Amino acid sequence: MKRQYVPQSFEKDWIRCWQKEKIYQTGDFVPRREKVYILDMFPYPSGAGLHVGHPRGYTASDVLARYFRMNGRQVLHPIGWDAFGLPAENAAIKLKKNPLETVPKNIANFKRQLHSLGFSYDWSRELATIDPHYYAITQWLFIQFFKMGLLYKKMTPVYYCPKCQTGLAEEEVLADGTHERCGTKITRKELPQWIFKITDYADSLLKTLGNLQWPKGILEMQKNWIGRKEGLNISYQVVDSKQKSFGKVVCFTTRPDTNFGATFVVLAPEHKLVKEIIQGKIKVTDKIKRAVEKYYQRSLAKTNLERMNEGRKKTGVFTGLYAINSLNNRLMPLWVSDFVLAGFGTGAVVGVPGHDRRDFEFARTFDLPIIRVVVGKDGDSSPITKESQVQEEAGKMINSQFLDGLDIHQATKKISDYIVKKGWGRREVSYHLHDWVFSRQRYWGEPIPMVYCSHCAKQHRSWWNTGGKEEFFKKYHDKPKLLKQVSKRWQEIETSLYGWFPVGEENLPLKLPYVKHYQPTKTGKSPLANIGDWKETSCPHCGYQAERETDTMPNWAGSSWYFLAFPFWKKDKPIKKMALSKFWTTEVKNHVRNWLPVDWYFGGAEHAVLHLLYARFWVHALNDLGLVNFREPFVRLRNVGMVLAEDHRKMSKSWGNVINPDSVVHEYGADTLRIYEMFMAPFSQEIAWSTTTLQGSYRFLRRIWQLYNQSAYTTKAGNSLNQKIDRKLKKTILKVSSDITGVKFNTAIAAMMAFINYWEREKIKLSLNEAKMFLKILSPFAPFMTEEIWRHVLGEKKSIHLSSWPKIDDQFLVQEETTIPVQVNGKLRAILRLPPSQQSKKAVIIEALKSPKITKYLTGKKYKVIYVAGKILNFVV
Repeated sequence: MKRQYVPQSFEKDWIRCWQKEKIYQTGDFVPRREKVYILDMFPYPSGAGLHVGHPRGYTASDVLARYFRMNGRQVLHPIGWDAFGLPAENAAIKLKKNPLETVPKNIANFKRQLHSLGFSYDWSRELATIDPHYYAITQWLFIQFFKMGLLYKKMTPVYYCPKCQTGLAEEEVLADGTHERCGTKITRKELPQWIFKITDYADSLLKTLGNLQWPKGILEMQKNWIGRKEGLNISYQVVDSKQKSFGKVVCFTTRPDTNFGATFVVLAPEHKLVKEIIQGKIKVTDKIKRAVEKYYQRSLAKTNLERMNEGRKKTGVFTGLYAINSLNNRLMPLWVSDFVLAGFGTGAVVGVPGHDRRDFEFARTFDLPIIRVVVGKDGDSSPITKESQVQEEAGKMINSQFLDGLDIHQATKKISDYIVKKGWGRREVSYHLHDWVFSRQRYWGEPIPMVYCSHCAKQHRSWWNTGGKEEFFKKYHDKPKLLKQVSKRWQEIETSLYGWFPVGEENLPLKLPYVKHYQPTKTGKSPLANIGDWKETSCPHCGYQAERETDTMPNWAGSSWYFLAFPFWKKDKPIKKMALSKFWTTEVKNHVRNWLPVDWYFGGAEHAVLHLLYARFWVHALNDLGLVNFREPFVRLRNVGMVLAEDHRKMSKSWGNVINPDSVVHEYGADTLRIYEMFMAPFSQEIAWSTTTLQGSYRFLRRIWQLYNQSAYTTKAGNSLNQKIDRKLKKTILKVSSDITGVKFNTAIAAMMAFINYWEREKIKLSLNEAKMFLKILSPFAPFMTEEIWRHVLGEKKSIHLSSWPKIDDQFLVQEETTIPVQVNGKLRAILRLPPSQQSKKAVIIEALKSPKITKYLTGKKYKVIYVAGKILNFVV
């Protein structure tokens, strides 16, 4: 009696069997055996669980992991949980529970769902960022970066989410000015923040992008976010209408060649000069002061992306001050406008409206002079009165004294040398990249392992101001390169870091205290600031009473290094209480060096700037510390396309269009979901869910099940019974093998569907060897059904997932015939079927001329021959 395909009857049994047999555990590293490290961007375990979009990426990585295991590679394919962060905390607040209670339940649900889909993770290496054993290392790494000079604390204006009541990094604010986590409109707030000096690694991060096998779009996004530009910092004397001096303003420009056409200067609202006007340190009229202050306050509510929007109408306020252009002594009015950003360049821009569209818009809005200093290819030298005349990229100089007649590139070099020689400016490199705001004024995050001692701060300042500074720099006087580094570091220490000391590594982890009330405060401080017995401690340096840092780390902290942990992580063997510096040296280095970097990394393109940039930065710094022996963490990156709901909208509970994978598995089985997710479209393409296509995937598996359960289609004979189907199968194996490593899963499945159609249509019996080979190439996509057939229909003892991938010598295709049409004057007259060995031009012509269908048109006539190798032969009479 033929068995019906009922996947629910065996899938759970195989989950338990695989766990019991531990067939996916990696085992000890074997030095001479080729390794493959395959990783998903680990999930954030929300209370909602998975929807059907999530398994698309996980299935892809699982197909590769299974393929490489069967090809004899030692595979590391782990999983973990990115479990700190705002969404979990906000959800727990709604439930009036501590995240320490809710998040583990979320993890358990996610884990159940991943198990149900048959993913071949090594669960013995499962980790969670909320595990104190894990975040002890996160804290230790923070301390290493602090000692390295990459972390400092200072008052800084930051994006602030009123709902979440915490500061944010710029990358966490969407283009519409809302928080990417909760959708609330952000504002600005000045808060004491821990800052990561990611800008120190801007050039390093740019340099190694060329070594990565990543999508071009992601590489370009990283390059643009870092945004390196070479130019000049030009200093302009600032005066009022009576020529009273107020110091200098420095403007960064990449086009110093146009400086003779400069007619105004614009300051960012956060610029030091603007603050001095508001504070009354620079005297202007009361009317101007009020206008500047009002404009400053309005600008705080806008994001950088809003302010830089090129289509937005330009706004601004005149300060009553002027900047003197030393080239021609022109008085350029000094304005404040929010299209200039404090963190880019110097926070001040010199306006050249004739040759910059943004400057032109500003000049037209406020009726400022527009001077042409470049003539383009069209030769137009008339006054610039409309935007279409603004010239930006090519041309020759005019109205520029000693630059007249030069090409703009020649002029740029000449004016740069001139300005630098005169001492009016210096060469500089500017970046779009900002230093990374690393503090969060929330509860649910890794406690920052730092202690502030006011006693030490006072003592250190006293020493520094009474000879300590001179003593320190004298030590490095004969080491110029080192002096430059320590000068930069100690400048920050002098102004903001005195009194801060790291927690001793023997006291790590600094655990997050369990509390019932941890709602955000309205003071801008973390809820931990209200927990006195946790906050109060003693200074690690002097022993006096001190205070712990009460801000926590962002969720990016744990995800910036988790890929380093999996090679040495053992879920059931917590890290022993020991100095982590010793642990990293003795326990970790070899594991990390054996397995890293990650060979295949899968995740969404939405992480192009955030996670990927931060993780790269940490690894670059760890490489400089000597803790890892590589510079880039992820060799290959593949982005998964979003799965939309059937209504072609993003899946959302508020729209009621979320599809739960549990319901799909319950009705159709996990293999159907896996096959459909891989077949629905090219892997990186966005696609809407289709129940109709899902059902087609189910029918495909059911047909395979029926073929293997009918004696009419298989035999116990070991060798091939039919040359045609043998060739068809071998071609399919080669196609599937190539497509898996090419991340072309949809065409791999299409090839297997074509084979099944042929087998079913021709009603040819497969030999036992052939039947096994087809099951093997299907097994990475449909692990449950293939295991069931392998063991219970074909009678194998060991798992199909421990078997070897079919080895096909692609030389067998050498003898495969190719069809070559033969034309006479463009009309088809015959068709040749030739093996590759007979497809040279000479050989094809000889074969064609053997055919009476061709020779009757050519006999006694002159003709030319056009041959496209292996494609077509045409005789032109």
